[in-house]
Amino acid sequence: MPTTKTGFNSARILLAENNESNRKVTSLMLKRLGYRADAVTNGKEVLLALKHQPYDIILMNLRMPEVDGFEATRMIRERCPETVQPTIIALTAYILPNSKERCLEAGMNDFMAKPVKMDDLAAMLSKHARILELQAAFTQFQEEAFCNRGPFPKNGLPKNGQPIFPFDQDHSLKN
Repeated sequence: MPTTKTGFNSARILLAENNESNRKVTSLMLKRLGYRADAVTNGKEVLLALKHQPYDIILMNLRMPEVDGFEATRMIRERCPETVQPTIIALTAYILPNSKERCLEAGMNDFMAKPVKMDDLAAMLSKHARILELQAAFTQFQEEAFCNRGPFPKNGLPKNGQPIFPFDQDHSLKN
């Protein structure tokens, strides 16, 4: 699960930023917010990093050498199994009227303009970490409810008259 019950700062974050100053500043902000992040300098390195471990969130600069953020995102969406698709947040200083739409069309989940501000970064990560937490909770519920570990017998659905989700009648609501 990407998050903890006490907070969202256990999300695995990958920062893709080719500018050394921006990479250092953003890494420091992430650290001050309580996150640990790995950093790479281009889209090709993003793809290599994802081969070694899954990430919950990728902060993706759009204009990078070798493979830019748009192409890296398209490749991630094509290659990564649905169960480990990361949240991709675009980071860019080059804002055009349709920049956000282009990012979303490429498969990114959200968009942040540079220079990145600490409060904006905190809000963005909190938002997406909360979404990840809800997705993880839903996945866990599905596994418990519909797999062999759930309330169903090993041979399938409950028989007629059996409750789908058993409950203790002593603790149920009384009229």
